[in-house]
Amino acid sequence: MSGVSPAARRWPALAALFAALVLVLYADPLLVRRNWGGRDLIAYNLPMEKSVHDAWGRGRLPVWTPEVSGGRPLAPNPNVGALYPVRVLLSPVPFPQAMRLFPVLHWVAAGLGMLALLSALGRSPAASWIGAVTYAFSGVAVAEAFFPHILPGFALLPWIVWAIGRRSPSWAGWLLPLALLIALDFLAADVFTIVLAIATAGVWLAAEEDGARQRRGAGLVAAAVALGVLAAAPQIVATALWIPLTNRAVLGMKLADSLYFSIHPVRLLELLVPYPFGPAWEMSGKALWGAPLFHGRAMGIFPTLYAGALALLAVPIAWRSPARGARFARWLLAGSLVLAVVPSLVPPSLADVSSPLPLRNPEKLAAVVTLALAVLAAVAVDAWRERPRRLALPLAVGAVLAAAAAVAAAWPDASGRFAVALIGGDSVHAPVAARSLAGALAEAGLCWMVTLVALDLLGGSRRRVAGALAVVLLTLVPIAANRRIARTSLEEEVLAPTAFAHYVARHDPAGQYRTLGESLFRGSSRLEYEQNAGALSESEFARRSWYQHTPVLWGRGTVFNEDFDAGDLSRVESLRKVSGMASGFLDAEAFFGAVALKWGIRFRDQTAAPGYRPIGGDALQIWDEHQHAYPDIRLLERWREVSGSIPALSALPRLGDGEVVVESGSSRDGRARPGTVRVVERTAERLVVDVDAPDATWLFVLRADWPYRAVALDGRAVDAAPAQLAFSAVPIPAGKHRLVWTERLPGLALSAWGPALFGAAILGLVVARRRGARP
Repeated sequence: MSGVSPAARRWPALAALFAALVLVLYADPLLVRRNWGGRDLIAYNLPMEKSVHDAWGRGRLPVWTPEVSGGRPLAPNPNVGALYPVRVLLSPVPFPQAMRLFPVLHWVAAGLGMLALLSALGRSPAASWIGAVTYAFSGVAVAEAFFPHILPGFALLPWIVWAIGRRSPSWAGWLLPLALLIALDFLAADVFTIVLAIATAGVWLAAEEDGARQRRGAGLVAAAVALGVLAAAPQIVATALWIPLTNRAVLGMKLADSLYFSIHPVRLLELLVPYPFGPAWEMSGKALWGAPLFHGRAMGIFPTLYAGALALLAVPIAWRSPARGARFARWLLAGSLVLAVVPSLVPPSLADVSSPLPLRNPEKLAAVVTLALAVLAAVAVDAWRERPRRLALPLAVGAVLAAAAAVAAAWPDASGRFAVALIGGDSVHAPVAARSLAGALAEAGLCWMVTLVALDLLGGSRRRVAGALAVVLLTLVPIAANRRIARTSLEEEVLAPTAFAHYVARHDPAGQYRTLGESLFRGSSRLEYEQNAGALSESEFARRSWYQHTPVLWGRGTVFNEDFDAGDLSRVESLRKVSGMASGFLDAEAFFGAVALKWGIRFRDQTAAPGYRPIGGDALQIWDEHQHAYPDIRLLERWREVSGSIPALSALPRLGDGEVVVESGSSRDGRARPGTVRVVERTAERLVVDVDAPDATWLFVLRADWPYRAVALDGRAVDAAPAQLAFSAVPIPAGKHRLVWTERLPGLALSAWGPALFGAAILGLVVARRRGARP
C-alpha cells in the first residue's frame, strides 16, 4: 500500500461521505413529492423523458412518440438519449420519482468521478474533496438538472479522464474501464458532450503523457471509441438514417444557430460574482438585466458559471504547479475558454453563413471549464497547505467587492444606469440592475472573504481542527451560492394535468384528437407575454400554452408545435409553415379539421383560429372546439390522389371538409361510402386496427411519413403513402381487414450486432486483464 496515495486509501469513505452530502442537500425532492420543473424541463425534456420511460416500462424500444408533431421518431433523435442504460434501469420506478432520482444519481457520479481522478493524481483527501465539491456543486452542474440530455456526459467526463490517466499494469486493465465509460457516453447520445470527452482525453495525453505511453494511450482511446461505437451502434445507425429526413438536414444550420448560446467575455465575471446580472436562480425575465450578453434572452444555458471563490483563486495559485494534472488543467481551461468565448464575438454580418459543424451551443464547453477549475482547486489546496501565500492581494479584491456593494446600495439608480450602459443595454433595464447589484456584489464579497478565511486556516499551524474547518467552509461556499438554482415545486404543479387537459380527457377518452395551441398562430398577446416573462422558471406557462411538448406528460398530443431540437421530419416542418399561412385565412377550417385538431386553446386577448368556437376557459385563457374535426385514424370518404409532394402542397388549400390529399403516384379524385374503424391496440410502437370498408378507400393515420416501419394488411406487407403532405395513408380494399402497424428502429437488423460484438470484446478484455497482459 506504500505506493497508494492517502486519498486513494480513503476513497471509499470519501465517496460515501460525498454521496451522503448530496442526498442530504437534495432531500427535498427525494423524500417529498417535489420535482424540478424549470427552464426547458416542462417544455421539452420531461415530455421526452416520459415517452422513453413509458416505452421501457412497457418492455418496448422507445422508437416513436405519437403526441408531438402528430407523431415523430424518438430513439433516432440523439437529444433524447433513449438507449442510455440509466433510463432503462429507472423505468420500473414511477415517472415522477425517476425524474427526481436522475439528476441526484448523476451529481453523485460526477463527484465520485472527481474524487477518483484526483486520488489517482496523488492529491490529498482534503484536496480531492474540494475538487469534487467544486465540480459537482458548480453552477454548471446544478443547472444541468434542467438538461437531463447533457447531464450524463457531464457526470462521465471526470471518470473518462480518470480512466485515461490512471496507471494500470496491463493494456487490458487500462482499456477496459475506458471502453465502458465511453460506451456509456455514446449511449447517452449527446454529440457535444461525446466530442468533449474524446477531446479532453486527447488534451490529457498531450499535456501529461510522453513517449511510448502517449502513443499507447492514443491507440487505447481510439480502441475505446471504436468499442463505444459498437455498443451504441443501434443509436448511431438510427440517427444517421434519421438525420437526412429532418428539417435540419434539408435546410442546413446557420452560424447564428450554432453559436447562439456562447459565453460573452463579460460573463466571465460570473467566476467571481455568482449572479451579476440579477437573481438568475429565479429565472424570471423581469428580474434580469443582461440581455445584450445573451442575444436578447434573459440568460444563457447556465444561470451562472460560478464554482466557488476558490476556483478562481486557484488559477494563479496552481498555474505554475508541476503537480500531475496541473498542466492538463491549464491547457483545458485556456482552450475551452477560447472555444466558448470567441464564438460570442462573431459579427452579426456572418449570422446567415452555413455552419461548418452541425453542433450547437458552445456554452456547453462550460463543463470542461468547470472540470479544469476543479482540478486546479485541488492542486491549489495542497500547494497552499505546503506553502501558504500572502493574502494581501486577495484581501484587496474582497475590499473592492465590499466597496462596490456599498456604492451600489447607496446610489442604486446611478449604479444601475452605469452597469446597463457598460454592457450596451437599454436604459429601461437600469431599475432592474439597480435592485440587484448591491446584493450580488455583497454576496460575492462574502463568499470571497469566507474563502480567504478558509485558506488562512488551511495554512495555519493547527492542522487537524483548522484544516477540517477550512474544508467545511470551502465546501459551503459553492453550495450556498448554487444550491438554490435547482428549485423544485410540488409534483402536482409540475406534472399534473391542467383543467383544460382534464376537459379534453373527459371528452376524448380514446385519444382520437389533437389540440391546437392557437397562440402560436395569433397576434401578440399582452397576457401571453406577461405569463412567459413572469414565470420563465416555472411550469405554468408551458403547461398552458399547448404549442410545446408538455402535453405528452398527460398522453395528449399536438400537431403544430415548436420544434425545440430541429428534430421534426422535413415534411412536418413544411406542413407547419403551411399552417402558419392557413391560420390567416377565414376559410381554413378544413385544413385544421383534417388533421384531427379538434381542440384549441388561446389567451383571452387573442382571436380564435379558423373553425374554432369557444367552449369554456378560465380568467386567462379560452378553450375552443373545432366543429368539423376528423379522427386521427379513419377511413377516407373523399380524397385526392397526386403524383408527388409539390402537387400535394398545391392541392392543400383547395381541399374540402374532411378531404385528404394522398401521394399515390396517380392523379385522380376518389370517393367511398362510410366504413368503420375499430382500434384494437394503440401504443407508441404499435397500432392494430380492424376496418370494414364497403368500397376501396384509404386509411388515414396521423403519423408522420417515415420509411422505417412495418405495415401489414391481413398479414401481407403494404406500403403507406404520404398523406396531407406530412402524414400517412394505407390503401384498403373493400371488405373487412386487420392492419398491424409497427414502428421500427432504423437499421436495427444490422446495428444490433454492434452491442453483441461489444459484449464479446469486453469479455475478452476481462480475460486478458486477469491473465495480466503487459502493455
